[in-house]
Amino acid sequence: MTNSRRALTLLSVPVMSAAVLVGGASAASAAEGDVQFTNAAGDVRCDVVMTEGGPHVICVSDGARKTMPECNPPEEKIPAVIVEPGAAGVVGCWNQGLTGPEQALGPGQLGNAHGVSVFADPFGGLHVLSESLNYVAYAGPTVVGNNVTSMSSQLSS
Repeated sequence: MTNSRRALTLLSVPVMSAAVLVGGASAASAAEGDVQFTNAAGDVRCDVVMTEGGPHVICVSDGARKTMPECNPPEEKIPAVIVEPGAAGVVGCWNQGLTGPEQALGPGQLGNAHGVSVFADPFGGLHVLSESLNYVAYAGPTVVGNNVTSMSSQLSS
């Protein structure tokens, strides 16, 4: 791991935690209902919808097909991390669309829906924190994952 990636990894968790705790100085407003947060480019998306069991999150990345070729063809599948209420994220291929209205997040912006926080990083990634502020998912321009080390994979690609 290079020094710059190590520094970024070490800094990313406190920065995201601080953004969540203060509500994000440049935060997007909290969504009233279901919402689909996107990065500024629109190629990484996280759908946050309420189900009977609680918030359900699906994050997808068009660019992650390079690292997950099984998630093709584009019209049928997309790389995703899926977080069921109260569970850890599961990485796989999603074969359905997303339903929430889009809300773009610029770098450093924070979005909230149904108690779930989504933070946009400067590299085009979206980080998802649960209602209890546990890290549950990451979707970036070339990878999806269910832990903060997924971002390290993003930086090395």
